[in-house]
Amino acid sequence: MTSTDHDLRQFARLVDALEPWLDRVLFIGGWAHRLFRERPEAARLSYPPLRTGDVDVALDPRALGRDAGIRERLAASGFREEFLGDDRPPVTHYSLGDEASGFYVDFLDRHATRFSARRQRMTRSPTRHGRQR
Repeated sequence: MTSTDHDLRQFARLVDALEPWLDRVLFIGGWAHRLFRERPEAARLSYPPLRTGDVDVALDPRALGRDAGIRERLAASGFREEFLGDDRPPVTHYSLGDEASGFYVDFLDRHATRFSARRQRMTRSPTRHGRQR
């Protein structure tokens, strides 16, 4: 198995764990770039996709409800939780498997208001000159 196949399998485990909330999360960073390259409208490039050891997930905790159950679903899928930084709320880091695999997820929610507005813009129909089609 190639490292790309291994990465994709680990990412698939994350997506499965987040399935109930996929309409309320946004993958950002290197994985967003990797995933976009798989879309039919993406230009085919001669170099490999940007690769990072983590998946960054932006979310608005207000949209998840009081007891969303994300922590439990991630734990059931084999992810271990760790809080990082002095911010409140902190960055929440979930690693999968042993440290050698290097696959981990960071949940970022410091910009919840901006995230919500951005998510709404992204779900609208494509526009031309600022008008919805």
